[in-house]
Amino acid sequence: MLKDGDMVTDYTFKAIIIGDAGVGKSCILHRAVNNEFKEEYDVTIGAEFSSIITKIKGKTIKLQVWDTAGQENFRSMIRVFYKGSHAAFLVYDLTNKESFDKLHDWVMDVRENALPDVRLMLVGNQKDKEDKRQVSADASNKFFKEMNFVGFKETSAKSGEGVLEMFVDMAKRLYLELGDSSTPGGPKGGKISSKSTKSGKKGCC
Repeated sequence: MLKDGDMVTDYTFKAIIIGDAGVGKSCILHRAVNNEFKEEYDVTIGAEFSSIITKIKGKTIKLQVWDTAGQENFRSMIRVFYKGSHAAFLVYDLTNKESFDKLHDWVMDVRENALPDVRLMLVGNQKDKEDKRQVSADASNKFFKEMNFVGFKETSAKSGEGVLEMFVDMAKRLYLELGDSSTPGGPKGGKISSKSTKSGKKGCC
């Protein structure tokens, strides 16, 4: 992954991370950006964003990722951050079946409030706790196919397994489907930023 700063990027795509509180959304993003795991973190209030930058076919692609609050009392407030999102990562905790069962509500939220062709990826976190697993890979795969998501990853924010790959895979898909064969703005109406420089960045907490 490349570092943000004064780097000029060819395309910028907006993505959001959603899911119940405590599933590890902030830790996943912090791991991807800083390559470290934070055992303790503050609850996200509203939303914060960080940038993930990668090279695809010689182009510099920035994924501007918004980390959103998972608490029910923030749901109406964070819907504003769905606007203009090209992609969403729906995160659940592999050791907490309730967080998986509630994904239907999150899918409805993002499909009602993001771009019509928003790409969704299913993410099962805490893969490092296999002995406490409550959601099988088969159940996750079934849900992934039923909901017509573009991808499914099992990750561990603690070990880093699968974390960076989920963001890079999504950035590649967005570039190839929206950026590579069109002028910035995209063939399906999604607003894509071109030649951006510098963006604010916050940690996972």
